[in-house]
Amino acid sequence: MGNRGQKRAEIIDEFPADKRTCSSLEFRPSSSVSPTEITTPTSSTNQTHDHDMETSSSASGSGSARTDEDKDSAYGSCDSDDMVDAEHRKARHAIREYQRQRLSGDQEKFKRVLSVLNGESESDELAQENALRELCEILSFCADSSLSSLMANSLSPVLIKLAGHETNPEIMLLSIRALTYLCDSHPRSSGFIIRYNGIPILCQRLLSIEYVDVAEQSLQALEKISREQPLACLQAGAIMAVLTYIDFFSTSIQRVALSTVVNICEKLPSEGFSPFMDVVPILCQLLQYEDNQLVEHVATCLIKIAERVRGSPEMLDELSKHGLIHQVAHLIDLNNKTTLSHSVETGLIGLLVKLASGSMIAVKTLFDLNISRILKDILSTYDLSHGVPSPRAVGQSNQAHEVLKLLIQLLPVVARDQEVPLTEEKSTFLAENPNFLKSFGNDMLHVLIQVVDSGVDLYICYGCLCVIDRLIYYINSDTLLDLLKQVNISRFLAGVFTRKDRHVIMLALNISDTILKKTNDVFVDPFVKEGVLYAIDALIVPEKGSSFMFSAFNDIQLSNESSRKRCLCYSFDNSKSSSSSASASLNCKMENDCLQTLARNIRTTYFDKNVSTSANGTTDILEKLKTLSAELASMITHNTPEEEYDNVLYQIMSHLNGSDVISTFEFVESGITESLVNYLSSGQCSGNGSKSQHCVAERRLKTFGGLFWSNFSLSEFIAKLQSGLSSVEDFPVVVSSVSKHRNSYATVPYRHTTTYPCLKVLFAKEDGELTLVDYSGDVQNVDPLSDVDAIGKFLWPKVCSESNKEDKNGSVKSQNSAGSTSAESSDSASHLSFYLDGKQVDRALTLYQAVINHHKAKYETITHAELWNQIHKITYKKTSNLEKTTTQDFGCHACQPSALKELLFSDIGSTVEKSTPCFNLLFLLRILEAVNRLKFHIISHEKIHSFAQGRISELDGVRATSEGILGILKNEFVNTRLTEKLEQQMRDPLAISTGGMPSWCKELMSSCPFLFSFEARCKYFRLAAFGKPQSQTRVSSGSNSGIQNDSSMPRKKFLVYRHQILESAAKMMDLHASQKVVLEVKYDEEVGTGLGPTLEFFTLVSNEFQKPGLGMWRGDNILDSGHVGSLFGLFPGPWSPTGPTVSNIEFSEVKRKFILLGQIVAKALHDGRVLDLPFSKAFYKLLLGKELGLYDIQSFDPVLGKTLIEFRALVERRKYLKSVGEISADNLDLHFRDTKVKDLHLDFTLPGYPDYILASGPDIEMVNSANLEDYIELVVDATINSGISRQMEAFKSGFNQVFPISNLQIFTDEELERLLCGESETWNSNQLSDLIKFDHGYTASSPPILHFLEVIQEFDYEQQKAFVKFVTGAPRLPLGGLASLNPKLTIVRKHCDKFVDADLPSVMTCANYLKLPPYSSKEMMKEKLLYAITEGQGSFHLS
Repeated sequence: MGNRGQKRAEIIDEFPADKRTCSSLEFRPSSSVSPTEITTPTSSTNQTHDHDMETSSSASGSGSARTDEDKDSAYGSCDSDDMVDAEHRKARHAIREYQRQRLSGDQEKFKRVLSVLNGESESDELAQENALRELCEILSFCADSSLSSLMANSLSPVLIKLAGHETNPEIMLLSIRALTYLCDSHPRSSGFIIRYNGIPILCQRLLSIEYVDVAEQSLQALEKISREQPLACLQAGAIMAVLTYIDFFSTSIQRVALSTVVNICEKLPSEGFSPFMDVVPILCQLLQYEDNQLVEHVATCLIKIAERVRGSPEMLDELSKHGLIHQVAHLIDLNNKTTLSHSVETGLIGLLVKLASGSMIAVKTLFDLNISRILKDILSTYDLSHGVPSPRAVGQSNQAHEVLKLLIQLLPVVARDQEVPLTEEKSTFLAENPNFLKSFGNDMLHVLIQVVDSGVDLYICYGCLCVIDRLIYYINSDTLLDLLKQVNISRFLAGVFTRKDRHVIMLALNISDTILKKTNDVFVDPFVKEGVLYAIDALIVPEKGSSFMFSAFNDIQLSNESSRKRCLCYSFDNSKSSSSSASASLNCKMENDCLQTLARNIRTTYFDKNVSTSANGTTDILEKLKTLSAELASMITHNTPEEEYDNVLYQIMSHLNGSDVISTFEFVESGITESLVNYLSSGQCSGNGSKSQHCVAERRLKTFGGLFWSNFSLSEFIAKLQSGLSSVEDFPVVVSSVSKHRNSYATVPYRHTTTYPCLKVLFAKEDGELTLVDYSGDVQNVDPLSDVDAIGKFLWPKVCSESNKEDKNGSVKSQNSAGSTSAESSDSASHLSFYLDGKQVDRALTLYQAVINHHKAKYETITHAELWNQIHKITYKKTSNLEKTTTQDFGCHACQPSALKELLFSDIGSTVEKSTPCFNLLFLLRILEAVNRLKFHIISHEKIHSFAQGRISELDGVRATSEGILGILKNEFVNTRLTEKLEQQMRDPLAISTGGMPSWCKELMSSCPFLFSFEARCKYFRLAAFGKPQSQTRVSSGSNSGIQNDSSMPRKKFLVYRHQILESAAKMMDLHASQKVVLEVKYDEEVGTGLGPTLEFFTLVSNEFQKPGLGMWRGDNILDSGHVGSLFGLFPGPWSPTGPTVSNIEFSEVKRKFILLGQIVAKALHDGRVLDLPFSKAFYKLLLGKELGLYDIQSFDPVLGKTLIEFRALVERRKYLKSVGEISADNLDLHFRDTKVKDLHLDFTLPGYPDYILASGPDIEMVNSANLEDYIELVVDATINSGISRQMEAFKSGFNQVFPISNLQIFTDEELERLLCGESETWNSNQLSDLIKFDHGYTASSPPILHFLEVIQEFDYEQQKAFVKFVTGAPRLPLGGLASLNPKLTIVRKHCDKFVDADLPSVMTCANYLKLPPYSSKEMMKEKLLYAITEGQGSFHLS
């Protein structure tokens, strides 16, 4: 264990003696290995093996690196091989001889002991005791082969007889112990004990319980026997014998007793209930015990018993007594303190399901307990994709599935023609107790709707709708009306109608029918407004579904012919026959035309007779919006002058933000989004090519954005877009449903073993393809994560005819006389096009993604069988014309900002088809997010034009401020439904890389990352950058959001020299930058390694990069700390392309520093370390691949930025006056704050860098009105482009050695700063007391702790940073703040040998562990703390 020691020798006695870090083995509960110091060479020469000390997570117990001497000794010379082999043969022979002798000796001992035990006289008892002791000893150590079946058969009756000895307890104890050891030594001994009636003897010893030690040994023996012979134990009454006096035993023995019962209950007989039903009262009492393991054993027994008696109503009624339901409800309650395993909790819910399915006593008890409150909490907080997301296999249902099964069993079925037990009894009970249903509805309806809206898989959605259907059917009308006031049931049902499964749509129709029947036309108008009627009409006449919102109806299979292996009709059927019968699952219960029949009946009964319902199922506001949408579309078609659009746009927004409530259906169906997209994306630049001419697209963007800054609410419009997107999106969540990873062997694109299943593919030639040959291979195992190009390279040589090869070679040779045919191999993948059912496969997708997209049109959930067991037929043909993707150039580069222009013409992704409602909504959200993010730039640009046109007279009015700009929170752009879908997808076992996920994940993350929460993007980042499985990055909002390092990753220890920090860092990165390992640091001549020293190392490296004289950063003004500083962050200093040396600093050295910086930054992100590097926002934008412009300069150099903006305003003013013919001789010379530009005496050098020549020549020696625009462009280019481009390329090249920097582009600049530099938070007393653990002498109310909390709240920012560094090793907290510290910050009482006020606080940085003396006063505590955190830096030593 390391200790941070003295910085100066003269204060050695004063400084805390045990501020230290831990070795990598400490504070690991699973490790019992003691830490071992790493010895360092005494030589001062820096050798390679001094630096590189390798370890791993599995072998870190060694703690020391293998030296060269170790390596030499580990390998013998070739001459000694024969000698080594001879020694090995000799050792093996000796071992075999020893085993033979021991076997012979054991057999002789058994015979001798057996002869003694057969003695009959009382005088033989002493000899028998000794023989039994010897036998126990022999059985404990004998080999398995030493004890024959014959000997075991001979020993068993003798030992059983002695176990029944009534007068000598020692003989009883030893004989039963011998029986226990016998079961361990010989697997068939349990059968012999059964044969000779040994179990009744053991049970008798338990029931008489004369001697506790004998009873305990009997329990041990029965536990061994019950593993092999559970039925015999049951028939002999072992359960009752084990449980009768269980309270007399210790907890450990009670666990043995319950293990016995668990073993017996694993195989309960098919006939006769009494042997195990008699012990149910005792088991119910045991559920109240505090020991978690004991309770889990009891619960397991009861679960098995309930499974066995599920077909007997009488036995279920018996089970429901004795307080079982009360105890189970208490255990599954989230507020219960007893923590059970997930599987046991799920099993207990399943137990309640079985009881409710056959016992009215259970149903009544559950309603009396208000079980819906408990189930609501489970369903609302439970991870809906945990476990097996598509619960179809018996025994693999997840907890949400079991909760829904219980809810369904509590309510009787709606269809009276089905013979379901207790249907009449349940309906009668609920009719007589309406308050139960009311309470049930208040608890469950809202959370069920919430679950469905979150985008869960089809099975969970179906289960929720089943519960809602039954609830609404049985609840009375008045209660139903009150219940539906709490939710927007019309909008919910409209969303359900967009699902593609006929079972789900049938339930939606049933719910709609019941609501309309019970509410007397109250919901007729809401159903019309929200689109429920429109969906019903689309079912009756499918052609009508070609509209925006219900186009999915065209893909629904309206008949019951389905290839799905498990019909939804049976997914929540609790009957034993349906779950086990394969034939039942193939026959759907729904009739072929039931959807259309019910839809017509609803239309005729409730809507055709209603005078307020329009014939086409729409509302007046929808018709108005459609008219405005059509008008805007017509104007676009006829090239209407731009000024005339303003009125129509204003009318549209007035309606959307008006007093009339507009539903999601009306908003989407009106076509407004499509018209707005066409309006924004069809703008082109004006034709005269003038650089000053405004392009149409820029004006439209400003007009559209201006609507929200001046008149209308941007938040409300975004909320409508988000609601619409959640309603129309149909991105699939595909789960592999593989509970255990099983290795597979792939044959395509190359032979290798995979840790995931392979897809079965049959390759065939496309019909009509004449130039290729048929592929002769059979069904191939194809790596699902291989892309189309890789498969093409594999297949091309096998299907290419000789004529194709000749043609290809001939074309290559004719084009290149050199005759190189390398182009053929590199382009071979492009020769073939692949098709799934006639649809071409996108080359950018993996095969896994292509198959998913192919199935997407049919089902929302792809089953395991459809994905992995089915043979996928892929056809191929020769590509006639290679498709080349081209990026459309915007044309006008003078427009600002360029980021908005790119968004107008860039694709969202191939998954989202253009001109669909989903595309339109995503397009508008992307534009508005950019407008909100770039609002300051847009306003600045607009103010410059206002100054140019004379609407602003003073230059002070040009610069944009935050006044009058109402930006919205980034969280408003997050789509909760898509975020939940992405979270579910990332938990899939196959998501070991983004190639194992549906293509929409990558495409939306690339084009619209703002749709996903920050936490979800952090998880995706780890998958994309490092390929980390989600099981290894368990993340919550309170943790480091998925960026902290993974303890299971390999680790390397590295030796660092404090006086050569950058040199050590460079050596470290040279060796390990490209390796996927977590680096740990040990300082030379200091003891201790682990988290604390490693965090401090990254902090020291950060400080080194901020020292003056490196030539890296803008501004060399040195702060008091001795660092290059800027209040606005670090930004690369410009270097002239023609000047390799400035102030004796070589640019090559600067370039090497930036490469190292890139490596350090990337490695910090990879390992989850915090850096203390105050980069500017503009620098973060460069890391994210964003293009900087004029308006970004003021973010890191406000003076220069403000001046350049004002210069730009003068230039635009001059251009405007010229264009209107108002410029005069007086205005030829521009005035900058009452001074002519030429009188400013500016030359063409970069401000602040006189050696940086911007341009040279006779005409541009000084800046004047004529060349001011050129000067601005040159300064901007040198500051943010050409002057720093080489430095940024060096940084990126270093960064890319660790992982691709492009993976960061899903974050914003603010988020990237949080990831890299951690949190900077303000502490308050309540927060601190909740997030800090007080232990070993302190509580939250201890006076020293109260003083401590007050003191650290009084610290200023720098003192807080010093305190954090003192405790953790890093000056800033990780992402998530104090709550994310792992381990949690712990404060304990420090016991002092001398006067308490003379001692100092000390810490263990690897455990975030502060040892605080109980100082006499708050003032003394503050003094000592400040001294420790300021002076106690710089080394780690033992205490």
